[in-house]
Amino acid sequence: MTIVVVGCGNAVSSGSPPPSARPVPVITPDPHLTEPATADAVFNAIRVGKLPLSVNNASAGDTTSPIVKRINADIGNWPLIISQYRSSDVLRTTLKWDPTKPAAQGSAPYVFVGLNIVIEFGPTTGKLQTPDPNRQEQAERLVALVDPLLWPLEQRSVAPLPTKTAIPPSAAPATPKPKKTPKP
Repeated sequence: MTIVVVGCGNAVSSGSPPPSARPVPVITPDPHLTEPATADAVFNAIRVGKLPLSVNNASAGDTTSPIVKRINADIGNWPLIISQYRSSDVLRTTLKWDPTKPAAQGSAPYVFVGLNIVIEFGPTTGKLQTPDPNRQEQAERLVALVDPLLWPLEQRSVAPLPTKTAIPPSAAPATPKPKKTPKP
């Protein structure tokens, strides 16, 4: 026995194609480093950033030194020093770091601090003055590369540069709660 099924009715064309599958969301990795960040990770991020970078040398601290590693390099023949401290507390205590103080004679024109890393860009000798536009542009490119890694990025610079990464809500200072006053 054979059964034949035949459809009845008018064929209706909707004119629109069948629905397509929704695109799969792409997860953007968080580039932010965690403490203790390494000087090597920061250097490698700068290296792939297409700045005219050359490395001179690196040194490691001993077990009693506050510095774990220091990388001495150049960006376009201008000194770049990346120092990795044991922790952000050790960095701040050792350097007596205060980002509200202006750049001073004997320091690089641009000094950036994030997590346990200090980045110094520019010579530490000679008169401390605002760098030429080419150096300013290189410093801006440097900040663009390291800001997402080390935020919130603090600086002490002769020509302060804007940072682009907002302070994450977990690192933002808490808003004080109003005190309850006792009812009479």
